[in-house]
Amino acid sequence: MEIDGKTQIIGLFGDPVLYSLSPAMHNAACSYLRLPYVYLPFRVEKKDLANAVTAIRALKIKGVNITVPHKESVIPFLDQLDESARRCGAVNTIVNNDGVLTGYNTDGAGFIDSLQEADFNPAGKKAVILGAGGAARAVGSALTDHGIREILIINRTVTKAERLVQLLGNHVYCQQLIPYSTLELTDVDLIINTLSIPFKEQGKWLLNFTSFQRALFYDLRYGQMPSDFLTFAQTINAPAMDGLGMLLHQGARAFTLFTGKEAPLAAMRSALVL
Repeated sequence: MEIDGKTQIIGLFGDPVLYSLSPAMHNAACSYLRLPYVYLPFRVEKKDLANAVTAIRALKIKGVNITVPHKESVIPFLDQLDESARRCGAVNTIVNNDGVLTGYNTDGAGFIDSLQEADFNPAGKKAVILGAGGAARAVGSALTDHGIREILIINRTVTKAERLVQLLGNHVYCQQLIPYSTLELTDVDLIINTLSIPFKEQGKWLLNFTSFQRALFYDLRYGQMPSDFLTFAQTINAPAMDGLGMLLHQGARAFTLFTGKEAPLAAMRSALVL
């Protein structure tokens, strides 16, 4: 890829970003389509977020993806929100259109794309979401939009979970996450881990699940990042997925927002093979 004065910058804001696969995925897409873009990771600490967003305009960066811990806190610094971001109260993609910064959220749609690719239809089903942050908001909103029957939010901070319940509607419930406890579930089809904390510490599972049938365990983390959550699923012979499919599909949707081009999924998927 030749880089010169015509090259446009797209990238990633987050902390950490060192092990993100997004640069490889997006640069593979740009190379495949011969587009004059380069995708760069930027480690942005919380205290520097406002300045980093200002730099998008100043440096005429075409757009950036947003990852932890900025998906919610970036919103006040933007000019407008797309319905995808407004609906869930979190942003994972910013597009710069002549200095006007618009926030989008492709996480939820990418999550649904990955489920559908695995032949899982959420309509009429019951889900459990561990966590109540930006990723949980995006996933919960997407499931609601695709006909989920019921969602249980489990989070250490109940007030944060209650805010998510209010956002998603009257078919959503919450309860406090009590570490190392046993949770009895019935008729659950999908259990989603959005937590950044380990699922196993000092030989103990964060939660033990009992009394459920056929549930798919889905960890939003991906690749070589260790997942005790998926290890737990293996111990009970439950079907399991990591977040690599969601990364691919949310990235493909963000790529189209950045470039106006249809994302080359095959090229992007190949870049994610570890």
